Amino acid sequence: MKTIPVAFFILLLLLPGRPCADDFTARYYGLRETEIRQFAADLFIAGEYFRVITEARRYISLFPKGPRTEEMARRIGDAYLMSHEWAEAIVSYDDFLMKFPSSPQAGAAIFYKAIALLKQGNGAEAERLFQLVPSGADGQKKLEAARWEILLLIRRNRFDEAERRLKDQMVRPEIEKEADIITEMIKEKKSTLYKSPETAGVLSAILPGSGQFYNERYQDGVYSFLLNTLFILGAYKAYDQENYALGGLLTLFEIGWYTGGIYGAVGGAHKYNHKIDEDHFRNGVRRLNLQESEIGRPGGVSILFTYPF
Repeated sequence: MKTIPVAFFILLLLLPGRPCADDFTARYYGLRETEIRQFAADLFIAGEYFRVITEARRYISLFPKGPRTEEMARRIGDAYLMSHEWAEAIVSYDDFLMKFPSSPQAGAAIFYKAIALLKQGNGAEAERLFQLVPSGADGQKKLEAARWEILLLIRRNRFDEAERRLKDQMVRPEIEKEADIITEMIKEKKSTLYKSPETAGVLSAILPGSGQFYNERYQDGVYSFLLNTLFILGAYKAYDQENYALGGLLTLFEIGWYTGGIYGAVGGAHKYNHKIDEDHFRNGVRRLNLQESEIGRPGGVSILFTYPF
């Protein structure tokens, strides 16, 4: 008599209950997938970027073949970029591109990797990546990449290449609206007057402080001239009074100040030129409307990344 309830219970588990269990499991995983994805999107909108990274990694771990796995993998790089963690963003975008090379989001990943490289100071590699973006990105990223590429060429005074890219029929449609602005920027940068480090060093060697005046650092020039003059006069006075120990000590100090003034003038010229390049670059970012870029639409809301240049 006991075998009947047992058999009935087994049949109940195997036949009618199994489809219900499968359906319940599928619904549970679907709800869980949506919950994690939406939570990560809400965190991204709220600016909780490191929590976004945790949730995105949890999603990928639980749903390696999920419908939004690619999106969540790229979201890790986006979160690092938004938090200004440039090195981690580059690694994350590289990981995304290695796992999903043919993804529709690959172009955007390349674009934002280039931005992270630019912030790290690797302008040459960033320029190369910007050239790769137009072949596979959306229209807005094509436009931004073309403008960034030309702006970086101008920044490095590679005017011939910038002008060729400006005339390139493959690039021209992306920058048609800004073509006149870019032409004007090239003309302005070509006419920029830089300071010669060699001239600054020679002037300081001839007359201490004159190299700083040449670099338009007048206060530094006055200090350099006065200090060198005081050391020279002090050493001369000590030798005149046969105080050779003091004279030798002041001479050593004077040699240090003198050579330091020459190196300072050379370095000051480099800094002057670098400031010109950076000011022109930042002005170009503003004039070409590159201050910010849409980085995603989690939950249908636009998130703008502002470049801290």
